[in-house]
Amino acid sequence: MASLTPMIRQYLEIKEQYKDAVLLFRLGDFYETFFEDAKRVSDILQIVLTNRNGHPMAGIPYHALDNYLKKLLENGLKVAICEQLENPEDAKGIIKREVTRIITPGTIIEENMLDEINSFSLLIKKNDDRKYIVSIFDFSTGEVYLDSFEFNESELIDFIISSNFVQILLSEELKDLSKKIKEINNKIYIESLDEWYFSKNYKNQLEESYGSIDFNILGFSKDELITFSAVLKYLEVTQFSKVKHFKIPKRLKTLEYMYIDSNTVTNLGLIPSNETKGKTLYDILKKTKTPMGNRLLREYLLRPLIDKNVIENRLNNVEIMYKDRLLMNELKEYLSYIRDIDRISTRISLLKATPSDILALKTSLNAIPYIYELLESSELSNFFEDINLLQNIKEKINNTLFENANNDVGKGFVIKEGVSKELDEYRNLSFDIDKILKEIENKEKEKTGITKLKVGRNKIYGFYVEVSKTQANLVPEYYIRRQTLTNNERFIFEELKDLEKKMIIAEDKIRKIEKKLYLELLEWLNSYTQKIKKLSDKISELDVLRSFAEISVLNNYVRPTFTENKKSKIMQGRHPVVEKFSKEYTSNDFDIDNENFFIILTGPNMSGKSTYLRQVGIISVMAQIGCFVPAKKALLPIYDRIFTRIGARDDIITGKSTFLMEMLEMSTILNNATKNSLVLLDEVGRGTSTLDGISVAWAISEYIFQVIGSISIFATHYTELTMMADIYEGVTTKRVKVLETENGVIFLHKIEDGVSDNSYGIEVAKLAGFPIDIITRSKEVLDLISNKIDLENNLKKMKNVKKKRYKVPKGQIKIF
Repeated sequence: MASLTPMIRQYLEIKEQYKDAVLLFRLGDFYETFFEDAKRVSDILQIVLTNRNGHPMAGIPYHALDNYLKKLLENGLKVAICEQLENPEDAKGIIKREVTRIITPGTIIEENMLDEINSFSLLIKKNDDRKYIVSIFDFSTGEVYLDSFEFNESELIDFIISSNFVQILLSEELKDLSKKIKEINNKIYIESLDEWYFSKNYKNQLEESYGSIDFNILGFSKDELITFSAVLKYLEVTQFSKVKHFKIPKRLKTLEYMYIDSNTVTNLGLIPSNETKGKTLYDILKKTKTPMGNRLLREYLLRPLIDKNVIENRLNNVEIMYKDRLLMNELKEYLSYIRDIDRISTRISLLKATPSDILALKTSLNAIPYIYELLESSELSNFFEDINLLQNIKEKINNTLFENANNDVGKGFVIKEGVSKELDEYRNLSFDIDKILKEIENKEKEKTGITKLKVGRNKIYGFYVEVSKTQANLVPEYYIRRQTLTNNERFIFEELKDLEKKMIIAEDKIRKIEKKLYLELLEWLNSYTQKIKKLSDKISELDVLRSFAEISVLNNYVRPTFTENKKSKIMQGRHPVVEKFSKEYTSNDFDIDNENFFIILTGPNMSGKSTYLRQVGIISVMAQIGCFVPAKKALLPIYDRIFTRIGARDDIITGKSTFLMEMLEMSTILNNATKNSLVLLDEVGRGTSTLDGISVAWAISEYIFQVIGSISIFATHYTELTMMADIYEGVTTKRVKVLETENGVIFLHKIEDGVSDNSYGIEVAKLAGFPIDIITRSKEVLDLISNKIDLENNLKKMKNVKKKRYKVPKGQIKIF
């Protein structure tokens, strides 16, 4: 250390405290990195690696920090920002520096670094009961979920990977999971937290963030609250400030909402992934105008309602706007002026909001009275209830900031004239300096007789009088030479010296006063953070419901009605996504009752079986989020869960075959579905031999029908399963209608009663463009083997066998 410069020693001392982070060390107009950090940063950002006193060094301009920072975070790095805490001109010796913020992918709050969607992080801990306690949070909005799960490790990893978290925090006993998660996604940021974060004094932590709220009333366990307090402590450590903008935690699974697992979200195409962007239910319903509305729409889709009264209330509000098109369209216009006030309020609470943020908040609040007036004159007059419209905030901002205030606080272009007399005086001096210098120039020309005299200034030499060498003999005695140029001489005199001192003082005063006044504004606004968030929540709700009304008008959706039993009747139902990408869409009915609630659906590939399954599931989700549905009429039960088993996949990382993955998914359904669930199965049992597959599919069907009693559609190529309809009352058969012609088959995509007598696999191969020789040979082979396999006759013998009567195992069926 003795051989190092004082600055490098300072760097190393700070770096020692943040070994797991890349340290961005402020040096003037740059953030510099050194040693191994410099090599990593240079490689990721593709910037030049230089050296300082023989040490590797790489830097980025401070004003372009966000652009580079985003790339570092996307590569799974943790970044510590080390700032200069004093003006270099005022420093005695080496400038004082400290880390002021630690940034990870889950602690970003800057608008230009965030996507429109939520940026959720996960903290997970295992308690003494072997339960996994999870806290899911979006630091940028303050949304947070808290719950416990009885996962096995495989289910836990699947939950983590399928949920698209931006970062994972693991308690120390789970740190070995890090390697397994990285094998699947090597760019995801993972950090282990030691026991210090999980303090038994969790109540103090919660009090500091929430005040006197009694969390016991909310029904969370002590272990859950300890885990949540660890989230708050972690954020406090990384932000160097208290976290007070978080909303009250919600449970992931409650009696208020349907819990939808990741398989069902994917299979029904509810929200976009990288592969499905633009072709999901979210994309169809997204007529929202605000960023908060967009995020709430996703939450609605992932958390459909179960309480009929709440659903009907949403539908009532949608219907009001559906019928009043003028109201619907005027609201659309005013909502388009609303900015992301939820995230802005977060930045305010952390005292990191920019003037642009505050002006965006003012613009948003300007639109609120118009929205309120519209609603007051409609059937939605009680929508805002006791929500504060915060017009005093608008007035405060209007009286404090310039309308075109820039983000460079301290330069004098942020705080409005009249707010501070002292600031105005220094600003007048600073801003009028060119005029003052011109006056001095004219005075000196007249006084000295030097016609080409110029008064100017630059950053290095300050103020000066410039005289050409040909007129240097006319320079008065009170001029003091400051600089000699090729053709000119530059001088200074007392009046300019005094003015220069005043300018330096003025600029320093402007910087300090404006920053102080702006901080006072943020602190004042901070007292309204929770009220801003409540207003934001109400605006986002209105935005989503208005979006439902608009899409219902555009796509001819109808209001669903609900039954108290299993009866369900969807007339001319349509798949809301597929119909948008299909020139001619065939609508289909879905009709079941208390006695007949298990459908076995047969038909060839490409005929529309999977679309029909998804259509029934999606219409049910749409109804339970409070949206009108694509049908002529829809009478539906309210489902507690929707389960899907559609498509084939394997897991090469953990060595699970397609069939094992299929059976694991089925196990989840069989252990968690209830009589109030909707179960949609497609081709279960196809991953093994024909006889094994039929046997498993048959037993699964019997169990769901007899023991669980869920409303179910089982789409299958195993026509042998349709014989269950002859054995069990309540099992019905449906098929996809196919028209056979001389030139091949035509799939009509129409569901009708009956059993498909052919899978038409060879015809599908023909449609796919197989060579004609393969098609011909396939038909020859089919004729040969059909004579040797008599599965149907074997299965018909089951008619003479007594029906299997299952006993419901105690405690087997549970919801996690």
